Amino acid sequence: MRIKSINLSWFRGASENVSLIPDCKSMVVYGLNGSGKSSFIDAVEYLVNKGKIGHLSHEYSGARQQTAIINTHKPSNCTAELGILFSDNSETKVEIANDGSSSILKSVSVDISSWNCKRTLLRQDEVSNFIHETKGGKYSALLPLLGLHDLEIIAENLRQVSKSIKLQSQLDKKTTQFEEIITKKEEIFNQDNFEQIANNVKNIHNAYCEDSKSEKNPLDLCRDARKEIDKKINGLSLSSSRFVVVPHYIHEINGLSEEQKRHIALTSISNLKLKQYIKKIRSANAKLVATVEPLISEKLEVLKSTVLFVDKLIEGDKVDCPACGRSISVDNFREHVNSEQSKLQEILNSYDLKKSYLGKLSDGTKLLKTNLDKDELKKWHKNLIDGEYSINIEYVDKLNAEDIRKKFSEEDLVNFEKSVLPIIATASTDTKDIPAEAKQLVKDKETIEVGESVIKGEELSKYLARINALITFIDKIEHGVRSEIKNRSKSSIDKVSSSIQSMWNILHPDEEIEDVHLYLPDDIEKAIDIGLTFYGVEQESPRLTLSESYRNSLGLCIFLSMSLHEDDNDSPLFLDDVVVSLDRNHRGMIVELLEKKFKEKQVILLTHDREWYTELRQQLDQKDWVFRTLMPYESPEIGIRWSQKDTSFDDARAHLDNRPDSAGNDARKIMDIELSMIAERLQIKLPYLRAHKNDRRLAHEFLERFISDGNKCFQIKVNGKFEPFTKAIDALINADKLLISWANRSSHTFDTAKPEAIKLINTCETALSFFYCPECKKGIWYADSPTAKAVQCHCGQIRWRYGKG
Repeated sequence: MRIKSINLSWFRGASENVSLIPDCKSMVVYGLNGSGKSSFIDAVEYLVNKGKIGHLSHEYSGARQQTAIINTHKPSNCTAELGILFSDNSETKVEIANDGSSSILKSVSVDISSWNCKRTLLRQDEVSNFIHETKGGKYSALLPLLGLHDLEIIAENLRQVSKSIKLQSQLDKKTTQFEEIITKKEEIFNQDNFEQIANNVKNIHNAYCEDSKSEKNPLDLCRDARKEIDKKINGLSLSSSRFVVVPHYIHEINGLSEEQKRHIALTSISNLKLKQYIKKIRSANAKLVATVEPLISEKLEVLKSTVLFVDKLIEGDKVDCPACGRSISVDNFREHVNSEQSKLQEILNSYDLKKSYLGKLSDGTKLLKTNLDKDELKKWHKNLIDGEYSINIEYVDKLNAEDIRKKFSEEDLVNFEKSVLPIIATASTDTKDIPAEAKQLVKDKETIEVGESVIKGEELSKYLARINALITFIDKIEHGVRSEIKNRSKSSIDKVSSSIQSMWNILHPDEEIEDVHLYLPDDIEKAIDIGLTFYGVEQESPRLTLSESYRNSLGLCIFLSMSLHEDDNDSPLFLDDVVVSLDRNHRGMIVELLEKKFKEKQVILLTHDREWYTELRQQLDQKDWVFRTLMPYESPEIGIRWSQKDTSFDDARAHLDNRPDSAGNDARKIMDIELSMIAERLQIKLPYLRAHKNDRRLAHEFLERFISDGNKCFQIKVNGKFEPFTKAIDALINADKLLISWANRSSHTFDTAKPEAIKLINTCETALSFFYCPECKKGIWYADSPTAKAVQCHCGQIRWRYGKG
């Protein structure tokens, strides 16, 4: 459905009602930067994107972007409104309240929110940014254009569900707990299965509990047995003067002898599992060494921290990734962090496991140092120093337990083993004089406690199995969706690549840059990149060889191709200043591109380039295109204003009050551009000049030839017969006189008066108007004349003879 008009009131740069009226045709709009062109683009995006404008999403625009979308000087008794009138006279129209909320005033049968915003609107910065994006960034940008964004949302939601299950179930934490249970199980029960462990627990229970014949579940048996064993241990501790057993079970017992206290401290040391922790750390290191580059530990820490604040970032901003340093938009940054987390999840698990055991090793070292400093071990401690363990004790004294958490290399582990483990072994040896009864109590209690954890672990094992099965199932679905995305992407990319190459050939004819195409890299799941052949050499990226202008030209081809790709909606195409970086030669080929590829599509093209606007006005078919110019912006109260002319002389008039000389100079520049285009269309013959002078002729040189040839070439039909268009020739002569005198003075001095500048502008504008028919409003070059070697306007009222001779 084509657009008749876009209507604004107090929206963005608009004040009272202002309308862009293509009247269902394509349209070119010229206006200086800041004149309000993009307000119309923003209005379309607001309606299509359900109240959001991407480039205005930042911390200052407000939750509903109210501080950005409403004219800053809107009167309190007025409302901000915007709407689009369509070819069937239906209209969508919304009113925006001061808080940014909107209400629908009118709606059409066609829901324009179904338009693909990425295919409908294209701004210059999007062209440039796309080419410089990462492969993942290109993937995010192009997926909506390929029509696969919904599938990507499904895949991402599945990934988030999997991530949420892991988080809510505390999978990593419980997995670590289960691994610790298995380690203890292997120490006490070796390879016994669950039934054997339960029988072992039952036998110990029967040995200590009177109700040994009652039927209880294994956990109850463990609890009852532990209570009875604790009673016996406490009884031994208090009655014996020779020993106290298992000090980590007895936290505070008054009245202990020195020998009992000594046993407590030594047993505490002997029970430290430092050797096991070292084994676990080495196991985690083995997994990390194969996959992690230097400094990955720091990167992983940063990445984990990044997850905490990424959701607080404002959409539309850019942020430098603290893990890799790249500058990435917030939307892509979230995806970037998620992608990096996904790829590093296994590494993260190994890393977390290593950290956990480094922490335990650190805590165990602290406990060792604490016990070695106790009064009851002074004699034992001194014996170690005086004996063969002096170096070991010296190492422990110098060891900072907190340093173990931060950084502990393999060399550090080796030194730790050599120095610390012998001390623990000695403590274990010195606790062997505990009576057999006490030893059995210790063994039975440890068996019961580990048995209890194994029994509980059986349920934990089933729980983890269910969680892992669910995650595996969801991951499998996600993988299936991503495979479908990849398959569809390949099919779509092949079609789009053909269109990209075709458009590239139009913009860059006869250039040795071929096979321009999109492709999916094999090594990355969510990525798209651009390949090409540069003078016979295949290139994986345009950034390797193409200039900035060529890269932007390529980006334009990609987006224009996407706008035609499987587009079921007859949505218009808005191009906002998309040729800023293109040189004149390639910029000029866009006319051919529009005529060949977008003949059936409504295109709204906005530009601040006066010369290119003049080219478009001369070259595009005026039966299909509307040309309008905006006046320079003055204030929010006045707002966006259309010029009554389709030329750009209002740019010059904007300087009349403050700088008449600038007004006169702009008038001269406009005539330079306009007359050069007209001379090219009429094929005016001019003397050849060397080098760049041939392409830099001024208005006076063109006017001389127009005036000279005009007496026999420039004709108007009067009473059915053609005669010299003397009125037009006189207007050209008057313009030439003022350009030579006042315009040149405006360009080189500062003493042009305002009345002079006004007359110069009006005279030049009048002179140019004679090249357009007063009846049909078409240019004199619009059509071939039935008479050979002549061009004429649409109705044949004026013509230029010999223009093609």
